[in-house]
Amino acid sequence: MMIRGFLNRGYEPPAPFVKVFLISKNLGVRKFLDLHIDTGAASTIILDKDVRYLRLDVKSLKKAERKIGGIGGLIDTYLIEDATMIFKTEEDVPHEEKLALLVGIHKLDKLTEEERRLIMKLPSLLGRDILRKFRLIYDERLNQVFMES
Repeated sequence: MMIRGFLNRGYEPPAPFVKVFLISKNLGVRKFLDLHIDTGAASTIILDKDVRYLRLDVKSLKKAERKIGGIGGLIDTYLIEDATMIFKTEEDVPHEEKLALLVGIHKLDKLTEEERRLIMKLPSLLGRDILRKFRLIYDERLNQVFMES
């Protein structure tokens, strides 16, 4: 089974992404998201820009036991406990991954305007919790991004 990703050329160098359909029945979420494929991220996480896009009320989410650190510093994390991510395969068959999905929120009110602008550009990440189930094929020269099981 092959899941096709894409190169987002809005980044320099171009960054590998994959499109998923995110569902949470508890939160009433049913939307497409573009996730940056990040082998450096241990966990898949929805970040500030997509929290707004999904209209998530973070106060209604269970707080995760740990904070996450990375670009943008240490952030509080929350859980979407009933998340389902649906990937479209090359064979046009949906592939589902169920997970307790992390949601990361920066304290934007404590940042400068420039820092807020940069944080709001950060994409949500597809991490190794999902990637470890696949073989990642990334070839910028051939414009190819695939996840193969």
